[in-house]
Amino acid sequence: MFQIPHDWRVFVLDDTEERLAWFRQQLPEGAVRSAKTAAAALEILSTEKFDMVFLDHDLSFMDAGFPLRQHGNGKEVARYLAYSKFAGKIVIHSHSDQAQAMAKILPQAAVCRFDSLELTVTPGPARGAAGCLSGMAAAHR
Repeated sequence: MFQIPHDWRVFVLDDTEERLAWFRQQLPEGAVRSAKTAAAALEILSTEKFDMVFLDHDLSFMDAGFPLRQHGNGKEVARYLAYSKFAGKIVIHSHSDQAQAMAKILPQAAVCRFDSLELTVTPGPARGAAGCLSGMAAAHR
């Protein structure tokens, strides 16, 4: 379990219902808004405010098979967050090789791997304290 301030709004982009359920269990009821597609994520992020965003890259079998695809994956949402100068915390929770490409678009993001329904640190651009999520909440606001 991870801790964030009780009044934060969190957005999660992931196409796996099991992972989305895990996020809902970890956070206060009503704190999580989610989408399973890049198009739905862009619609939500363009109209609502969030304190923290979790991004997955591979959003379908098609994306996993074609990682260089420009549209329909987490990279498209990362580009939007960079363009809109999103000021909240960002966690890229993809285990895809494309996580590093997303981190280049969003250098302020922490990069975590999501295995066995736990978030863990991966080598690379993850910044800050020992854990992927440790210290992230305190620095925001």
